[in-house]
Amino acid sequence: MDQQGNKLSVVLADDHTIVRHAIKTILENTGEYRVIAECSTVEATVSAVQQQRPDLLILDLGLPGKSGLEAIYEIQELQLNTHIVVLTMFEDEATVRQTLSAGADAYVFKNSSPDEFLRALSIVRAGKMYLPEGYHHLPSEVRTNGAIDPRSKDEVHDPLAKLSKREREVFYLLADGMPNRVIAKKLFISPRTVETHRARVIKKLGFGSTADLIRYAIRNNLLTL
Repeated sequence: MDQQGNKLSVVLADDHTIVRHAIKTILENTGEYRVIAECSTVEATVSAVQQQRPDLLILDLGLPGKSGLEAIYEIQELQLNTHIVVLTMFEDEATVRQTLSAGADAYVFKNSSPDEFLRALSIVRAGKMYLPEGYHHLPSEVRTNGAIDPRSKDEVHDPLAKLSKREREVFYLLADGMPNRVIAKKLFISPRTVETHRARVIKKLGFGSTADLIRYAIRNNLLTL
């Protein structure tokens, strides 16, 4: 708790000044929160959390530099009592799953209403996890009675850890925009086998389509071109 009127202390991390201003206004208008630091990079965010030890960190995954997952992992290693609320535009299930596995307490979409955003914070304050509507079905390896099962450090750092060697090869070629027939020639396998690997990759990573896979690869700097 913040010493000024028992308000909850908050660190805001977003690389857009206008977004930080909007979030700060929403929070401080409730009279329950006080923003004690604003950051626009992962490095600054981790440093602010370590020094300020806020009650809440509101984190955008799309910060420049290191990935948001890396920021969450580094903050978790500090073993503080800071709740991590991710506020992002990324809606694919793979990103949601990996973010929760890294240790986030809530995953909120940026197109949520202010009321829904504040409701998410209230849920986290009560010691529970917040997930958007439609994402409560996350598999048991990520959610167990509403809690997160921590994964190994290697899996947090490597989002493709669950893929086989061949599936990784197919992932990277799909991410580079290659059609199945070209991948088949490159890997000396049949187009049907490529399609089987493609379907497995999409299922394992929680994507809805190859387009989701490509967008994910772009966001996480996984392209090889």
